[in-house]
Amino acid sequence: MGARWRTTILMNLASVVERADEQVLPAVYFFVGKSLRATPAQLGTLTFARALVQAISSPLSGILGDAYDRTHIVTFGCLLWGIMTTAIGFSQSLSQAMISCAFNGLGLALVIPCVQSLVADYHPSEARGQAFGLMGLTSSFGGLVGGFFATNVGASQPLGLEGWRFSFHLMAAISLVTAALIHYYASDPRPRASLARLVSKAPPKSEDRLQREAILGHHDDTSRKPVKLDVKAAEVARKIWDVLRIRTFQIIILQGIVGSLPWQAMLFFTLWLQILGFSSFTASVLIAIFTLGCAIGGFAGGFFGDAASRWAPNTGRILVAQFSVLLSLPLSVLLLKGLPTRGAPSMEAHSKLYGFIIFFFGLMISWCGSNNSAMFADIVPEQSRSTVYAFDRSFEGGVAALASPLVGLVAEKCFGFKGSLAETAEASSAEAMQNADALASSLLACLIVPWFLCLLFYTGLFWHFPRDKRDALRRSMQHGSIDNLSLATAL
Repeated sequence: MGARWRTTILMNLASVVERADEQVLPAVYFFVGKSLRATPAQLGTLTFARALVQAISSPLSGILGDAYDRTHIVTFGCLLWGIMTTAIGFSQSLSQAMISCAFNGLGLALVIPCVQSLVADYHPSEARGQAFGLMGLTSSFGGLVGGFFATNVGASQPLGLEGWRFSFHLMAAISLVTAALIHYYASDPRPRASLARLVSKAPPKSEDRLQREAILGHHDDTSRKPVKLDVKAAEVARKIWDVLRIRTFQIIILQGIVGSLPWQAMLFFTLWLQILGFSSFTASVLIAIFTLGCAIGGFAGGFFGDAASRWAPNTGRILVAQFSVLLSLPLSVLLLKGLPTRGAPSMEAHSKLYGFIIFFFGLMISWCGSNNSAMFADIVPEQSRSTVYAFDRSFEGGVAALASPLVGLVAEKCFGFKGSLAETAEASSAEAMQNADALASSLLACLIVPWFLCLLFYTGLFWHFPRDKRDALRRSMQHGSIDNLSLATAL
């Protein structure tokens, strides 16, 4: 197996494990809440702590990924999040769990920007939508398996441990194995300097520089000069500024900030279904069906985006993304307010109806991510891709992290959710129904408003994306990037 396919498979594996790790906590909210006697808002702070640190730390991944071997950074990220995941399983209080979740976020932050950058480098522009869609598809299966397993084992006691603690320990072991596989078998297609060489010696020549030397017939001796730390810092700062001032980047980040809020809010779906009256097994099956819908939808969105970009290179992906966001509005109302609730004789009798609606919901709302990632790769030169993906994660994740505690707070303060989850589990049917309705209303508010704004913000791309795409092509051609030269031919 060639380095390209081997590395692509391992990057997808890292994405799978990352998504599984993220899904374990919300999948066991009910059991963690009972064990630590926490309210929904307090449980949301655990996800908030992880997501906030992940967002703040993501630029570090981009800076390191553009300077060093990205497979080493992914390896270290998997190692760190694995250690912190098992620490969550040992937590005896909410504060201990919050600290472990925060450091877990640091490990997660190091992984995905470099993974996305590697996937972009290994695929030509016209195939990136499907490549990112496939990565979304496989990673969604990680979330599906992780969430399904954790929800069902949460109420049991394997090996004498509380089920939710066992889930975290098992997830940690898988993360460490993934780190070892990436370290030994993945490869970065771009040569990268070691720390000592980068600081005190000549940096390795890039493929672009070697190509220019072959064409010009002489060597660029400036590559042999030592690189000073202040020069390197200035270079990094310039690269960051070049990315931040791109108007398309700003618009996608703006829509992503509001568009990511619903995805953080939907982490409460498992808890909502359990309070609604579904058994833990049925709730886990419904979330698995939802995740499957998102997985297929992410791949389909990339496929449709690639097809639309061939038909309309400058607007196709934007139209596909807007269509997905538009459908999310009525589907959210149908799912959260249009189906039978806890007042029905038996919620289990409505599981097939919920399954069909939640699958279609996931299928149609998940088209944006793969197209956003493909557009990002088109607006920056190849050597800046880790940076653009890292800052995307940073800005979007930082604000989206607020959604986790926000859902709980809105449910408690605005819609009348009462008591901790331990008390809810022992409450009467009428009280539990009130809490389920309050949580559904809070979820709906945290989905509809952000997605409506997201739909509006996408409109700005119709003016700015074509220009920024041409500018990126021009810069890449000046640097001799073969990949973008082929893109220029395609356009």
